[in-house]
Amino acid sequence: MGDYDFGFKQTGQLLYVDGREDERLADILSGQGNLTAQQEEQLYRLYWGRLMGVAKRYMVDRETAREVVNDSFVKAFDRFSGFRGEGPDKSTAFSAWLVRITVNTAIDRLRVQRTMPETTSLDQLENHPAVKMDDGLQVNDILRLLEGLPVMHRIVFNLYELEGYRHDEIAELLQIPASSSRVYLTKAKQGLRALYIKYFGGRHDG
Repeated sequence: MGDYDFGFKQTGQLLYVDGREDERLADILSGQGNLTAQQEEQLYRLYWGRLMGVAKRYMVDRETAREVVNDSFVKAFDRFSGFRGEGPDKSTAFSAWLVRITVNTAIDRLRVQRTMPETTSLDQLENHPAVKMDDGLQVNDILRLLEGLPVMHRIVFNLYELEGYRHDEIAELLQIPASSSRVYLTKAKQGLRALYIKYFGGRHDG
């Protein structure tokens, strides 16, 4: 058993488009101006499941997550003419762009619902042992454990570990000090350790 450092791949790397879908996407991204209704439908079918997975990490309620995804598509379609994918792999850039819109939409929804808690000061942070988890623990297991964390802990963990945001970017997005972002991340890992021990008894059989 070793230290589990939550070294997830960033979401943009997790999103996958197969060869045939990539050709369709390339055709859409090569165009300019507004999308046609058919192109919007194609993008919706290609990315709905992926963006739903992102939204569910922030919104525990499935119906609310569905609304977040639909709102995100509306925003993406409205802003499509302004999308500028840099580099040769526009599909990867487009995936990351959609994910960022979805993340922002989810956080806006949480703010409107007033479920964003007050920030935690540094002196409230307690020291705990390092997180210990079996190497066999799967990403899906940790995602399920994340649902048991307080809202702000889960959000910061998602942004930092899964989406690849820096602490200064998280601070700007959530309107909190960067030091608080670090605190929430540490407390999220502590919470995951406690939940892991509770549900897996300190071990994971795979």
